[in-house]
Amino acid sequence: MVGVVFLAGCMTPLEQGSRLYQDGDQLGALEVWRAVPEGSSGYEDVSERIALVETEFQRLVVQYKQRGRYHEDKDRLAESILDYRLALELQPGDGELLDHVQQLARVLAAAKVERKVGYKTALADGNLPEARRVLEALRALDPFDPELETDARQLHAALRLEVDRSMEEGQRGFAAGNYSVSTRAFRYALELEPDNESARGYLSYIATIRRETRLAGSRPAAFEATDTIASDAQIRAEGFYQNALASEEKGDFFAAIRHDLRSVGADRDHAQAQRQLRRLRARLSVEVDDLIEAGRAAFREEDLQSALDIWRQALLVDPSNERTRAYIRSAEQQLQNLERLRSEPDVAARRR
Repeated sequence: MVGVVFLAGCMTPLEQGSRLYQDGDQLGALEVWRAVPEGSSGYEDVSERIALVETEFQRLVVQYKQRGRYHEDKDRLAESILDYRLALELQPGDGELLDHVQQLARVLAAAKVERKVGYKTALADGNLPEARRVLEALRALDPFDPELETDARQLHAALRLEVDRSMEEGQRGFAAGNYSVSTRAFRYALELEPDNESARGYLSYIATIRRETRLAGSRPAAFEATDTIASDAQIRAEGFYQNALASEEKGDFFAAIRHDLRSVGADRDHAQAQRQLRRLRARLSVEVDDLIEAGRAAFREEDLQSALDIWRQALLVDPSNERTRAYIRSAEQQLQNLERLRSEPDVAARRR
């Protein structure tokens, strides 16, 4: 300890501040440099460093504010508040932002109380689909709430048990040719787990069988348990494809492309998913340049997350576009730096 103190005593203020800056304590560095009297030795060098760091801080302030707005727009209020507070840490005199943060904190607290009541009510009623929906909304509001982790683990276990039971019931009914029972079971599995591609795939196969039966004018023979109409991978691929169709119908073409990619990933021979993927990419190809420029505009405004979202859409349409990949790498690196700073202890609080 004595050696450290002695070393600090031998350093000039410029060197002391530089050491703090290198250790990640930018605020501490500024305090040391600002304490150097005007006209003293080294004042000009210190002033240059102060100007550089203040410019860097101003850019960080803008980036944190933009990130706060991004999370606020998506109803991720706890993350938004954290980003805004980091901006305030760097720019403590922003009274308007402080008022906004305090208002958001009140909105967050009230929303959490209301939704926690809704979650407990749904759970007490045995309404697992509603409990899942409300808990997802709660976790979006505040992913930092430790109480939600316990709730999430308990609900996940209950959902997993019920989904597995429903899937097993549906598969038994499907194998026996009892499509009414299997349809009911698979639909309930989807209520519990809306992204369950296997349940959706089975429902699609059942619809195909019923359609072909009506055309043939006869009742299908029951399937034996050893008879498989498709492999698990083919059923999952069909489920992803059905999700893609639903997304396209809603006008969410980028989500449709994502589902098609999952479908082809599960079964590279799924011809319908491949055709839809090609068709959607051809349809959206004229938008790629506009998407790239929209991402560049967001990036210039320091709205890194929005820029990333837009460029990732462009990459879904044109996955070989190296220009887009380079932009994404740059934005991801800057976001990683912000996340690193956000995860570090509050420097100012530590110094107080």
